[in-house]
Amino acid sequence: MLTPTGWMLVGVGATGFFMAQFLGKLALKPLGFFNGQDNYFVPAGGCATVLAAQICKAKKEVLLLAPSLQSKGLLEALVGAAGRGVAVEVLLPQGAEKTSGAEIQALIGAGGCPYIGQESRFMSTMLLVDHKILAVGGVNQNNPGEPGVIEHLHVWKGNADLNSKHRELITNHKGQARPLTEPKAIAPPKTAAAPAAQNTPFTQPAQSAIPGLPPGINPNDPGALLQAAREAAGRGDQASAAALLEAAKQANQRIQMPAGVRVSA
Repeated sequence: MLTPTGWMLVGVGATGFFMAQFLGKLALKPLGFFNGQDNYFVPAGGCATVLAAQICKAKKEVLLLAPSLQSKGLLEALVGAAGRGVAVEVLLPQGAEKTSGAEIQALIGAGGCPYIGQESRFMSTMLLVDHKILAVGGVNQNNPGEPGVIEHLHVWKGNADLNSKHRELITNHKGQARPLTEPKAIAPPKTAAAPAAQNTPFTQPAQSAIPGLPPGINPNDPGALLQAAREAAGRGDQASAAALLEAAKQANQRIQMPAGVRVSA
């Protein structure tokens, strides 16, 4: 049986263990350790529900690149966030004003800012919440009855480097898009300055450098390139399929992270 002094030593040891565990996680987190990743797949609507749940956690900012706003749950989450004073910016492809006109007006009425991009369609979805939660998913383009259905979704939490890369990608899209209302000003997150001579992993390759690349497909999106390769192979265009597959692998290498999104051949 332990004496009072023995119990005190046990308590001190346990406290030291938990403190060391906490400090260790704190030190390793910037290196990519302990950053959570979750993966979601069809059925249709399940991934949109996950996106809506992440948006509901927003306190400052929501950046969303999406093929449409025809998911009721997703729209309600965006409108709710904008109503709470969160800066909500949504990037949509050309034609969205016709297909999602009512949804766009609801978002504007709540204080959100939709943008209309130059692309005719988006083959991926990207969501960044408070520069802390990132979700990236591929869109099913083969079923015209279900526009913009997300067939797979990956969610990362706390990966600052990956968040910064996707923020840059969304910002590039915004720079070429047309805002439908005045965006809400928000201070950008603090990030370490990169060396001036360092090349960003998202250097945009020339569109003509990828043979068979359909218009509106982002050459930095491995999922979109992989889908385009499959479509080219289905048409019997093996040369374009091979070039698109190689481009998808290179795009995947540019955005590799500790958790790693792998493009499977």
